Amino acid sequence: MHFDTPHQIARPAEAQCDRRPDAQAKLSGDPGYLTDRIATGQLRGLILGSPWPHARILRIDVAAARAMPGVHAVVTHADIPGVAVYGLRKVDRPMLCHDKVRYVGDPVAAVAADDLATAYAALQCIEVVYEPLPLIDDPEAALAEDLPPEALVHPGGNLLHRAAYRHGDLDAAQAACAHVVEAVYTTPRQLHAFLETEGGVAEPDGQGGLRLFFGGHNPARERQVIADMLGLRHAQVQATGTPVGGSYGGKDELTIQPIAALLAWHAQRPVRLHLTRPQSVDFGVKRHPMRIRMRTGCDAAGRLLFHCADILADTGAYATHGPEVLDAALEHAPGPYQYQAVDLQARLAYTNNGVAGAFRGFGAVQVQFALEQQIDRLAAAVGIDAAVFRALNLASPSAPGPLGQTVVPFDGAHRALDVARQQPLWQGQRRWRTGGGRYLHGIGMALVHRSDGFGKGGPSHSRMVLALAADGAIELRCGFTELGQNLIGSMRNVCVMHLGCAPEDVRPVLGDTACTPDSGPVAASRATTLAWRAVTDARQAWTEALTAAAAQCLGTPADALRLGPGGVYQGMDRVLDYARLAESMGVARPCITVELHPEDPPQNAHDTHFVFGACAAIAQVRIDTWNGTIQVEKMLMCSALGPVVSFQGLLGQMEGGAVMGMAMCTQEELPCVGGRYTARNLDAYFIPTFADAPEMELLAIENLPPGDPVGPRGAGEISVNFAVPAVANALSNALRRPVTHLPLQPAQVIALLETADEHP
Repeated sequence: MHFDTPHQIARPAEAQCDRRPDAQAKLSGDPGYLTDRIATGQLRGLILGSPWPHARILRIDVAAARAMPGVHAVVTHADIPGVAVYGLRKVDRPMLCHDKVRYVGDPVAAVAADDLATAYAALQCIEVVYEPLPLIDDPEAALAEDLPPEALVHPGGNLLHRAAYRHGDLDAAQAACAHVVEAVYTTPRQLHAFLETEGGVAEPDGQGGLRLFFGGHNPARERQVIADMLGLRHAQVQATGTPVGGSYGGKDELTIQPIAALLAWHAQRPVRLHLTRPQSVDFGVKRHPMRIRMRTGCDAAGRLLFHCADILADTGAYATHGPEVLDAALEHAPGPYQYQAVDLQARLAYTNNGVAGAFRGFGAVQVQFALEQQIDRLAAAVGIDAAVFRALNLASPSAPGPLGQTVVPFDGAHRALDVARQQPLWQGQRRWRTGGGRYLHGIGMALVHRSDGFGKGGPSHSRMVLALAADGAIELRCGFTELGQNLIGSMRNVCVMHLGCAPEDVRPVLGDTACTPDSGPVAASRATTLAWRAVTDARQAWTEALTAAAAQCLGTPADALRLGPGGVYQGMDRVLDYARLAESMGVARPCITVELHPEDPPQNAHDTHFVFGACAAIAQVRIDTWNGTIQVEKMLMCSALGPVVSFQGLLGQMEGGAVMGMAMCTQEELPCVGGRYTARNLDAYFIPTFADAPEMELLAIENLPPGDPVGPRGAGEISVNFAVPAVANALSNALRRPVTHLPLQPAQVIALLETADEHP
């Protein structure tokens, strides 16, 4: 499965040998999604959200709701026995609001009743008296000096986070430039639009604890937050988090779990809480909108000399992952290129515009769109091919990272760019017309690198267990959850590749705190990489334990035995299957716990990343000059992410992410006007369909330097990261105008066409 040259993923043949283990269940409509956990006796939960984007709470009266027949629990902040706020780096989000509300939908109370009709009626009986406060809906205005106290979203002020990085002599680098490009770029708020909205079930376990069944990224964190809220020991809460019907980051942090758990605790009955799409739009997190000012210069030969970026992001009412998103934006603003001097500034503002949080691409995609526009414009100013310009300015594989940190040497950017620039799609014409001049076509390239895992200081510790079960199954146990990314297939394939077993020998065990260790979140494209590391770390001890036990059972020297598909082999013959081996070992069966710790060097700054992967992409677009509509016709993707663990998984991540990134560029935007979203359902917020997907081709470059300590780089996000700038650059080439605002919609296309040098 390893190739020295790029390998084009062929759908029919290789899909057969890499079939997803969960395909049958999902295609039959019975995958066991946790929101489908419906049982007799469950109460239905509902949340009362704020109708105001910013208001003080003067009084909450729930007496009438509690008196209603069929209502079993009505809860407010006063009913929380333990810790009443949660958050990641910034603990600022109340389970239920008590003094003020900060966005439309901010939860104030919740009810659990026999059925939904009764629950809705109970919500109508809850009386909340509000005093409206000034609306803070612009991040620049939010950071103005001398704002009155009532205009502060949080008592500490509206600046949630600031980051900066400077290197080199900026004045000297600017003075040496022959070409300088400066622009302000804006990127949209984007909706995750997962099929399964936030939901699940909380059940009393009959022994003073709770069982949780909610789709999320980190069941261990759910257990910790909810146990602390209820004043329970962590062991009294069991959280199951897999499978999840889509997330893309939207279910990374807790959403409704604390509220459902509080209702179940007070009712001492199972409570099912599942948001409708409009409720999910109000309640859930979105992609951070950003305003990015960039100024970049090069010499007459095309050598980059300096790069400046000023980033302003809107995090909405609560922090969630906002600080980490801003740090990622800062870190990716220079891209994979080298400069004599850089000056990077970034700020993150609280507003009353909903809540922004983790979203596939995670802060990097916004700045990568802006940077790759800058690169194309400078290449044009110098008069050289855009791919040649990129190659001229790539940092060495062994160079420090974008913020000067030590990184694992990796030639991904060089390999990806080298492959992309040789493709016929890039070597042909870059702009042409069809349809008698009506349709304008353009080709664009993007090159991105993407950090892997969490930044230094983040929750990077992970535990996994490799065990031989009583029935002979090889179990890789981890707390990760299956989000649709083929994690089950990837874990199975990792075991096959490194333990020599057959796919059917492996049984991945996922996302249940009762039987899996805390592996940390499925986030930052880390799960497959960590599974690879865990199995390779455990391989020697595993092999020695099983061959020694087999030798004792068979009366054969251990060094004459080896592990293979289905069991233990002597020469070419299988002499003992795993089930018989497990039976012979009894309670002495191997159960190897692997502790994976972050390996970032001590000299690296906090929140910098140690590991990067890279991809290049070429997009072809067609613009209808009569009405301004855009069609992305082709997307060629060159991924340089190390060994391919699962071809199906890689293909799914690349194609799905590319369509999501394409949509961010051409159609998806969720404005917040007066603190209210302009769309609350998918009949007004349009996402791409299969009909919108371009023809896609993937070239997987299985590069891995000798002695690499990491293994495969993650593929979960990077396709969004390269798709947005590739499509934007193709549009810019077609229009012969910079693209500075996303999404580029028909009205803006027509406006650009009307100002172009060449009119249609």
